Amino acid sequence: MNITVIGTGYVGLVTGACFANLGFNITCLDIDKKRVQYLKKGKVPFFEPGLEKIISKASKKNKIKFTSSYKIACLNPDVFFLCVGTPDDGFGNPSMQYIESVAQKIAKNLPKNPVSIFIKSTVPVGTNSLFKEWLDLYGSESLSKRIGNDIHVASNPEFLKEGAAVNDFMNPDRIIVGTDSNNVREIAKKLYFKLNKKNNNLKFMSIASAELTKYAANSFLATKISFINEIANLCQKVGADIDDIRLGIGTDDRIGMKFLYAGLGYGGSCFPKDVQALKSTLDKYKVSSSIVTATHEVNQSQYKIFVEMIISRLSLNQPLSQQSIHLWGLAFKPDTDDVRESVAIKILKHLAPYFKKIFVYDPIAQNNAKLELNTYSNIVYCKNQYDHLDRSSALVICTEWKQFWKPNQKKIKLMKNPCIFDGRNIINHKELSSTIEYIGIGRSLLVNSKI
Repeated sequence: MNITVIGTGYVGLVTGACFANLGFNITCLDIDKKRVQYLKKGKVPFFEPGLEKIISKASKKNKIKFTSSYKIACLNPDVFFLCVGTPDDGFGNPSMQYIESVAQKIAKNLPKNPVSIFIKSTVPVGTNSLFKEWLDLYGSESLSKRIGNDIHVASNPEFLKEGAAVNDFMNPDRIIVGTDSNNVREIAKKLYFKLNKKNNNLKFMSIASAELTKYAANSFLATKISFINEIANLCQKVGADIDDIRLGIGTDDRIGMKFLYAGLGYGGSCFPKDVQALKSTLDKYKVSSSIVTATHEVNQSQYKIFVEMIISRLSLNQPLSQQSIHLWGLAFKPDTDDVRESVAIKILKHLAPYFKKIFVYDPIAQNNAKLELNTYSNIVYCKNQYDHLDRSSALVICTEWKQFWKPNQKKIKLMKNPCIFDGRNIINHKELSSTIEYIGIGRSLLVNSKI
């Protein structure tokens, strides 16, 4: 089976590479010619564990190729996968400009053979119907007669976590396909056969249900994060400990332990925009959006509370303008170089005007962070997580990279009045020396804390 994947971002490149390794013939298309040339050289334009290896393996078997030409990409595919971005349009709605552009170009280049078009991009309810309208609008009269007959559009939302995307694709907990076509069902069974033969995780449903499922899933997970953070803020007021609370509620199998880690809130390219997009859809259909709205508002305030803690505590020592601090973690989560909607970036933008210098370190994401923070002259990028620690008043942890979990206490003690602000609660504060001050999120047992 020949598959064309449109878009070579996190979703598209993982989708293409994994299908190639399942034995399909893959053509990955991207309109960014520089990116395509980069991929042709066997290089991956972003960090995703295991991805470069499987692309190399597929390339050696001639199972994957890259192009920026729609004419080439549309020569003889049986299936299209649409994996282009739907970013926030600035008003809380997903922008559909890239989806429409793809529809226009596919309509002008479609092969004569029957094709199924699977939309993996996260899109609002009604997009499948809208995509058919665009095909009709931009295509020929003969194409108009084919839509719904031998050209089928289906919803196939992705559930890939950055940093674990390859594993998520190859070991899915569910595969959602929204369709009203028996042809699409049969194609989907062939596509996902090797991923579905152990567990019956291929789920067919209506197109609207599939489109809404992705938004509902991400928004529910985001709600768990906001809820536990709100409880963490209460813990600090009443003398409770969020680690105990998580254990107490997470061991209830109706709730579960996942996504109950208190911290700085959620970020990245999915949760923030998907929560806002779901709110927009609820508002459009005049359905109350109070829970979704609260989820967003709690998340927006969470990192600001952390910033206030840092400023309040350190201002007790000396004027902040005379102090420098150290910050670990710039990516929105570990095992990725993605800084989109990174809480660490937001925190840095808030703190930079107050301090003399801020020394920062991330094992992967520093180059991307520099682009986001290029107007701040007092941010210094370190080659090592301990560089310039002796010039700092405090250490701020924003991303839970494994190498940050057990810091070298001898080096921490080189700080002036050693103090750690742990925005991810990753450090076992009970193991810290009594000379190191520790401030976490929602932890009442603030050993060595002076506030």
